[in-house]
Amino acid sequence: MTTTSWQQLISHPSQRDAESAGWRPRFFRPTREEDAQQLGRLLRDDPRVRVFDTIDRQLRDLVKTRHPRRTLGDQEIARLVEEHLRGVPRLSYGVWVHYPWSHRLVHLLDEAEFVELRTNRNKYKISAEEQATLAGRRIGVVGLSVGQSVALTVALERSAGELRIADFDDLELSNMNRIRTGVHNLDVPKVVATARDIAELDPFLEVKCFSEGVNSDNLERFLLEGGKLDIAVDECDSLDIKLELRLRARAHRIPVVMDTSDRGLIDVERFDLEPDRPILHGLVGDLRPERIRGLSTEDKVPYVMQIIGQDTLSTRFAATLLEVQQTVSTWPQLGSAVVHGGAAAADTARRIALGEPVRSGRYYVDLEQIISGPEQEPAAAVATPPASATPPAVATPPAVATPPAVATPPAVATPPASATPPAHEPPRPALAAASLARLPAREAGAVELDRERLRRLVEAGIAAPSGGNCQPWLWVYEAGRLGLFHDRARSESLADFQGAGGVVALGAAAENVVLAAHREGLSVRVSPFPRDGDEDLTAAFEFFGAPVSGAEGHAMDALADAIGLRHTNRRQSGRAALADEHREALAAAVRSVPGADLQLLEAPAELEEIAALIGAGDRARLLAQRTHADMMKEIRWTEAEAAARRDGIFIGAFELSPSDMAGFRICRDWRTMDLVRRWGGGGALEKSAHKAVAGAMAVALITMPRAGLADYFQGGRALERAWLTATQRGIAVYPMATLPYLFARLVRGGGEGMDRETVEVARALRERYLRLFHVTDATAEILLFRLSLADPASTRSLRRPLEEVLVAR
Repeated sequence: MTTTSWQQLISHPSQRDAESAGWRPRFFRPTREEDAQQLGRLLRDDPRVRVFDTIDRQLRDLVKTRHPRRTLGDQEIARLVEEHLRGVPRLSYGVWVHYPWSHRLVHLLDEAEFVELRTNRNKYKISAEEQATLAGRRIGVVGLSVGQSVALTVALERSAGELRIADFDDLELSNMNRIRTGVHNLDVPKVVATARDIAELDPFLEVKCFSEGVNSDNLERFLLEGGKLDIAVDECDSLDIKLELRLRARAHRIPVVMDTSDRGLIDVERFDLEPDRPILHGLVGDLRPERIRGLSTEDKVPYVMQIIGQDTLSTRFAATLLEVQQTVSTWPQLGSAVVHGGAAAADTARRIALGEPVRSGRYYVDLEQIISGPEQEPAAAVATPPASATPPAVATPPAVATPPAVATPPAVATPPASATPPAHEPPRPALAAASLARLPAREAGAVELDRERLRRLVEAGIAAPSGGNCQPWLWVYEAGRLGLFHDRARSESLADFQGAGGVVALGAAAENVVLAAHREGLSVRVSPFPRDGDEDLTAAFEFFGAPVSGAEGHAMDALADAIGLRHTNRRQSGRAALADEHREALAAAVRSVPGADLQLLEAPAELEEIAALIGAGDRARLLAQRTHADMMKEIRWTEAEAAARRDGIFIGAFELSPSDMAGFRICRDWRTMDLVRRWGGGGALEKSAHKAVAGAMAVALITMPRAGLADYFQGGRALERAWLTATQRGIAVYPMATLPYLFARLVRGGGEGMDRETVEVARALRERYLRLFHVTDATAEILLFRLSLADPASTRSLRRPLEEVLVAR
């Protein structure tokens, strides 16, 4: 046969006849004359028909199951079969079922005997009376990925007399990691493929197909037409339909069951018993369907987090959500989880249909946790329902639904206990006591500060910025001597090479003290690192009532009024050009500190490149365990935690979109990030930098020519002068400090403490970075930051009270 001739014989999906798109089989009962004639014509006119006749085997099986107490021999079985037939020829007995889509003609027992024999092995898991009750029940399934497994399991058990199935999609090859069907069904509507599978299992089961899926127009028909559903099973991907289905089901008092295919979660809402119950257990508040209709997969993520429960996701599922629309098109589902979930949902639906006491709630049958190593706690309690009808906090599994260790991943539940000192921690006694003896003697003529003046000066000092708002300062005042000490325990991190970042913060704090003292009418003399070999004592201050030699100049005094206004602003804005007068003022502020310099990136190509580099640096930081831990200990995840600790960065200050916020919360768990790292993923972690720089007037870098601690201290003063200048001019500042400090450890520390993969990434980024900025390995890179116009920040970082940071005697 030539290529042309066999190609002409292939029938493509678009060429299929109307009959092949159906799902209902045809029944022929030869004891009826008309059926016998139609059956004869089918066999004569359609050569494609293949006959499957096992009626004798079915009859033998039937009579054996009706005599369970006896062991029947072949002759006795044959006799009982003949008695049962009562003279009807075997070819005419029962029903012939024709499946047009496969051209199979199958000889079966008729409905009553077929159902009796097919459900015989259900006894007494399902009693005869219960089987009869289930025959009168209607179950609707929306969504036929997971839903196909639910529907087939319901059909297997015959735990409903009618199934309504809905899905608007056609079967694709990528669906077949979890949908049990044959490749011949590709491009066939999912409802049709599912209905055919059910018909081939049980041709007498009533199936109604909604090939357009369910929507606002046909949802009432799906729930009510031909009799109200007894149970609705939600397995659809459309979040607006999930909400609308529940709203309508609640109105009609129809219970809803859902399987999520993650950690074996079965969700039950007994609207039949609780008509006022909040939908989805109140997890989405009063969210309306129209608000989320038409969202992209990525934008659905925060709502998926609300529905499934942020802290109860499996590690793999959470990690994959970070890869949605990056390396995968949508969230994953495994065949084993779908089959398991389909069975669990069908089992739950059956027990509801039988009136068993299934309560509303969330139930976890997490096989990965239950079936584990010998150290795992036994999971005998998994089958026990929750202690109350409505779990008080649905986002956390009921205590008895899964083993205690499974309920909330420990790494996610709370920040590590050692992340920061506890709230209202007094100054560390050892450091404070040692500090007093290390202050230089007061010079003759220096004034004593009264308590209120001292408080005002130190309050100005602690208003300075610090990396991660760690506030690494301890202030000690005695007999006219004020010392600023580096509390290294607060700023210590892998990113802060040799404590340089902490010293920058102390330099900024010192600048504020000088400005505040000038506002008080005092002259100030600042001595950076006044004791050789003592790196903890960062600066000593002396105050005078009149000008003295060596005192600080007054050129920047006008910046004092901006101290209380200065803050980080991460808000997004449209890009605008940096005005010449602003550029000049910022440069002058920085260069007023000897050796300090300001470099600006303003060209679109430069901004695009630095955004890519910053994003890659953020990704590297989150995918390396030590820097991930350092970053997570900076975050305060609730307003209450932020208010109690008064350090770190409140999550709300990041000004994230709901989608980005959901993603950032996923990043909290190192186990999740470790999976992303091993997969070579994490592209989504770079998006925040691109968004931030997209609205920049410029990205700026402040440098000092050398990289000693004294240089970083002076660089901190230059940084504060620039930031206060920007504040006075209405320019928002957003530090983006990862790269300079990553490079400091790479260049001057040989990458010590960094894993090999991060070292390689940093080296590659450094090469590109050097094409943007004029720096050498000897340069101290004080801070990289964004300048923009932006609306006021939603929140500002808090400061620890003076009682925690000031020792005065």
